[in-house]
Amino acid sequence: MRSVFLAFFVLSLCACESQNFESDKRQILAKDVIREKIPRTRSFTISSFQEDTLKDWPDSNIKHPLQYTLNFSYKDSTGALQQRKGIVVFAPSGNAILNSQIVNP
Repeated sequence: MRSVFLAFFVLSLCACESQNFESDKRQILAKDVIREKIPRTRSFTISSFQEDTLKDWPDSNIKHPLQYTLNFSYKDSTGALQQRKGIVVFAPSGNAILNSQIVNP
């Protein structure tokens, strides 16, 4: 009886995914998308990260997409340190990327 209860308890803990888990997955995906946009580099450091819900979006069918902003630095092929900002916009469900870009800070 004790083992059945313990198995049920462990199974219920493993089956639960928190909202933080989804946010963490989107953060990793945003990092990967931005990293793919820069030239091959060994040095890639994220200095800050921010998650926002956008109030306005050009496509009226999409309400309140999620925007992830990453401030990062990397060394280019000449060894110069480059400071950039990466912006990745996700659909409100968080499952699809609507837009991604790298801009100067």
